[in-house]
Amino acid sequence: MYVIDRPSAARELARVVRPGGRLVASVWAGPDSCDIVLFQQTAGQFAPPPPVPGVGPGALADLQPFFQELARAGIDAHVETEVLGFDFDDFASAWDTLAGVTTAMLPPERQQEAQAAVQAAMWPDPNEPRHFRNTTQFIIGLRG
Repeated sequence: MYVIDRPSAARELARVVRPGGRLVASVWAGPDSCDIVLFQQTAGQFAPPPPVPGVGPGALADLQPFFQELARAGIDAHVETEVLGFDFDDFASAWDTLAGVTTAMLPPERQQEAQAAVQAAMWPDPNEPRHFRNTTQFIIGLRG
């Protein structure tokens, strides 16, 4: 999800995985099934656009284009998913943990807007604990 040139990455993976070897990687699913992606994308709406579009949390929610690149490079891949999770005691602790990268460079008023948007989308009562469910997609590939 953080690779800029996915066709080149697929070719490099095929180059370094020996014939008959396996590739295993993981990426997050989209915001509908991955709370950390929903959090980051909601907060990110208040930040400047990323330096490279299409890269970041949730960028590989749809794995089919990347699977096509892997197939062209000689790796037959499929996805296996698992829902993993973690808990936060309250909204403030989640914000302190997760918002730094996305909102650290924003002016205070924009940080407050981002914080309010995330809270409205995800945390009706900011003093209550919340479980984050995160669908992780495991890319499993075999080099022919």
